[in-house]
Amino acid sequence: MDTIKIGSTVKVTVIKTPTASAAAAKTIVRVLSKDPAAQKENLRLAQVRARRYRPRMRGGRLYGGRLVKQHRLRGSQGESGTILATVDVIRDLNSVRRFVEIETA
Repeated sequence: MDTIKIGSTVKVTVIKTPTASAAAAKTIVRVLSKDPAAQKENLRLAQVRARRYRPRMRGGRLYGGRLVKQHRLRGSQGESGTILATVDVIRDLNSVRRFVEIETA
C-alpha cells in the first residue's frame, strides 16, 4: 500500500468476500464504483429508470412509478475494477486490504 503513488492507476480485485463486516463490503463497493465501466453502467441503469418512470395521480399529486435501483456491484469475490488512486481511495483500500489485491495498471 505504501508504494502506490497518488494519481496512478491501480487495478483492484476482490480476493475474499467480507462476510463479518458489512462496512468493509460497502467500502469495497464504493471503491469499485469509481471504475469508469461501473459508472457507465450506473448511468445506463439510471436512464432506464427515467424512461420507465410512470407515476399516477393520487390525492392531486404524482405518486409512485419509480423503479428500484439495481445494484450491480456487491463486493463479492472476483469483482475487479481499474481506478485512479487518490488520497481517499488509498485510505479506503488500506482499510480493506485483507479482502482485495491491488496491482498497478
